[in-house]
Amino acid sequence: MSPRGQSAMGFGVPPFTRGVKWLGIITLAVSIMASVLGEAGQALAARLVFIPGGLLQGHVWTPLTYTFLNLDPIGLLFALLGLWLLGASLEQRWGTRRFVTFYFVTGAAGALLTALVGIVSPAVRAHPYYGNWSSLEGLIAAFAVLLPDAQIFLYFIPVPARWMLPISAGITILFMLMTGWVPYLPQLFGLGAGVILAGGSRPGNLLLRLRVWWIDRRLRRSKLRVVRGEEEPFTGGRGSDKYLH
Repeated sequence: MSPRGQSAMGFGVPPFTRGVKWLGIITLAVSIMASVLGEAGQALAARLVFIPGGLLQGHVWTPLTYTFLNLDPIGLLFALLGLWLLGASLEQRWGTRRFVTFYFVTGAAGALLTALVGIVSPAVRAHPYYGNWSSLEGLIAAFAVLLPDAQIFLYFIPVPARWMLPISAGITILFMLMTGWVPYLPQLFGLGAGVILAGGSRPGNLLLRLRVWWIDRRLRRSKLRVVRGEEEPFTGGRGSDKYLH
């Protein structure tokens, strides 16, 4: 789900959970103040918006704060709707702390990976990014991975949640090709971050899996013999999960 031709999504009506409620209230308040307070609002927006080149000027907080700013009223409504419909279901499943962490980490990942592209692209380096669309893309990825059989209404057509991952990626890439790729980088990266962090395990397990992969790599280089149980199948070059028992 992105700020381009948003889709109507429905899979039941979840409650307003605590994390979703406060993220929504802050996003709504910040976006309205930035739009109606004149010069003070413009100054607020300038402090919150993420500009990749601004990281070199010390604006290191903006990969987190840009998610609270949405200056388009229609885009703001869809952003809040997506946060509620997707986020509440995941918060019920994960708990508030993990949900809020996931929300900010996917948004920040989208921003920081975009900043890496900005190293070689002046257009990206100077582009202002705002809105919680990278975080929402991460929620879409998590929803597709963790609740694949849930029904989502896409333009009044029910589709399994698992389909939203390729659909969202395809729509984002289509808009990048037809309207310019620079504005949609955080969304694409946020979707990828959501897949990695929600890929069947807790986000905290990612570093553990990377460490296990490194240990497995060292074992194979040193040609040490790995002992497996009699009933455990050989996994070839994918050494990692066999150590996680």
